[in-house]
Amino acid sequence: MKLITGLIGREDLVEQIAREARKGRHLILTGPVGIGKSAVLEAVIDRLLLRQNRTVIHVGEQQAKGQFLEMARGLLESGLLKPSALELDEGLDAVDPAALEWVKLKRQVNRLSIRDLCAVIVPALHEQRGQVLIAVDDLTQVTPTLVAFWLAVCDAAQIIACASARKPNVAKLWWKLAEIEIPSLTPDSARAIAQSYLQQTGTLVESPPLFIAHLVQQANGNPQALADLLADASKERLVDKRKIREMRHAAGVRYLDFTPVMIVALASIVGARYLAMGTGDTELYIFAGMLAAVVISVRVFLFRGAGRAS
Repeated sequence: MKLITGLIGREDLVEQIAREARKGRHLILTGPVGIGKSAVLEAVIDRLLLRQNRTVIHVGEQQAKGQFLEMARGLLESGLLKPSALELDEGLDAVDPAALEWVKLKRQVNRLSIRDLCAVIVPALHEQRGQVLIAVDDLTQVTPTLVAFWLAVCDAAQIIACASARKPNVAKLWWKLAEIEIPSLTPDSARAIAQSYLQQTGTLVESPPLFIAHLVQQANGNPQALADLLADASKERLVDKRKIREMRHAAGVRYLDFTPVMIVALASIVGARYLAMGTGDTELYIFAGMLAAVVISVRVFLFRGAGRAS
């Protein structure tokens, strides 16, 4: 959808992140799933490449081994790493990096451990200090055992990464990364995206104002949710009012957290029962017991009904 609507509502954010990146800082873009972290990251990289001649290695894998394999691939294809360093045939060192067929080489490289890959990748990055930018789509799954490897990469190259959450058990890595939170789309931006999509795709809608208002409400500022809803609508020959009313997305469900209420209620009941026991108030003791039974019985229904469609 980005090719159709562009980055409506994200232009200032992209420029802000690009300015921070030009200072050489390591950055981590955070936000919930679907908020558009990867799209913003790609736009930032494009903007940086317009002004700087740098090698960019885009890591799209989420699993640890896959991420280091992609870094190795990027270094190979950019000519910054010799195939023989990855225990490949030395004869490949003389081959043009652009002619290397990663599909055939990956199986052999995959035999190396993450430690072995890091031992090859980090020195190669050090030789090009300041010239390599590593863009990582998702660092959410980093484990404590991998922190040392990523810190070594940080010391040798600039990193701009995305993460859905900052984990406290990998704090040493997060300390290296300046956090920039990706906000939800404003209603105006969401409307502009929906209008642009309808105009450029020619999707037929019986009541465009009603359709757009409903989409904005259901997407709740989440670009991926908006994209899902628009893509679903584009499959219809005509999006009539009935279809509009039926359109739903999980992003449009807001959850009310009843946990604090339950804790306070149960604590009050326990306190009341102890008070009744201490004062000998039989009526209060019985009332607190009955109230405890009611709360415990309905708690399942409370949590089940905690979400309401907005």
